[in-house]
Amino acid sequence: MLFVRDSQKTTIGSGGYLRSLQIAELVVAAGHRMVDLPQRYPRAGNPAARWERRRAFVPIARDPAYGASHKRSRNKVTASKYRQTLAVIDDQADAGGLIWEFTQHHGALAAARARNLPVTAVAHNIESLLPDETLMYADGGQHERFAAECAHLKLADRRVVISARDQWLLSLFGIDAMVLPYYPPRERLQALQGVRLERWPAAGRTRLLVMGSGFYPPNYQGMRHILRLLAASGITESKVRVEVMGFGTERLEKECAAAGIVFHGSVSDRAMFDVMRQADAAVIYQHAGTGALTRIPELLIAGVPVLANDTAARGYEHSPGVQIFADTAELIARIEALDPSSPAPAFPYPWRAAQQFVEYLGGDRVSLAAGAGA
Repeated sequence: MLFVRDSQKTTIGSGGYLRSLQIAELVVAAGHRMVDLPQRYPRAGNPAARWERRRAFVPIARDPAYGASHKRSRNKVTASKYRQTLAVIDDQADAGGLIWEFTQHHGALAAARARNLPVTAVAHNIESLLPDETLMYADGGQHERFAAECAHLKLADRRVVISARDQWLLSLFGIDAMVLPYYPPRERLQALQGVRLERWPAAGRTRLLVMGSGFYPPNYQGMRHILRLLAASGITESKVRVEVMGFGTERLEKECAAAGIVFHGSVSDRAMFDVMRQADAAVIYQHAGTGALTRIPELLIAGVPVLANDTAARGYEHSPGVQIFADTAELIARIEALDPSSPAPAFPYPWRAAQQFVEYLGGDRVSLAAGAGA
């Protein structure tokens, strides 16, 4: 079977990018094929093309189930996605379904339903609950946007989420979903396993790792909080060295510079793995968030213990290798108790969930060992 996929627009190497690779790997491992929709829309360069784009939006605008934003620019994007998706579907005679990851946009969803294709929504997050996230089908405040997102997820035939907390939240509104935890795609998995084999935390100062995307508001606010907390505790002046890295984390240096805190900024995977090899633990904090943090299973696979507050650890709070702290005193105590000679237990592959996902797509029970990270 061939699936058309509307994937998220993400930065290479980001959590969303890696989640999309995980989904693609499972689809292929189950014996299916997949074609991704283009990420860019062709510009309507003449009056006839602009008229065609407006006409393409009519089937969506007239259907109250899909709704539409009051902003003209969003409607243009939706019309372009709708027309583009129809073109791809009609060009693929054996298209058997849509994998809808880009759940902030509904043009592909509407096109798939117009062609009676089954839709599997793979929600990376509950997008309406994220700060500054735009939904093409909703205006207004967070409550209005959340209601609109729920209405659109209900239109899918099946839903897949990354976290049991997201599953629970959607269930309160009558929306069934399965949980597929994140697990690194094969190439990434092999690199992380190599880090585990080569770990060599140095004697002396305890090395802590604080990492994440500095442009993602929950990450930025959480990293800023934990860096200020560690600096204020005085522990970084003599006992602890904190390594900060990730896309966009350069902006944290102006606000959080202190003795014992080293800012690496945006780094290559190779440089990141080098720092992970020497880290005694990673510290992760978030005030709020949906979905799940993909870097937690990656750190555990690499042998790096994780110290996290309950919100950041959501979905992984019971995983061996994850230690929860509730306040500063408990965090400091856990840092002082770290044993550099004891790597974190590796995060297990979610076999049962992966097989359920394959069955969701309409496949038979198959062995995933050959195509998925094992």
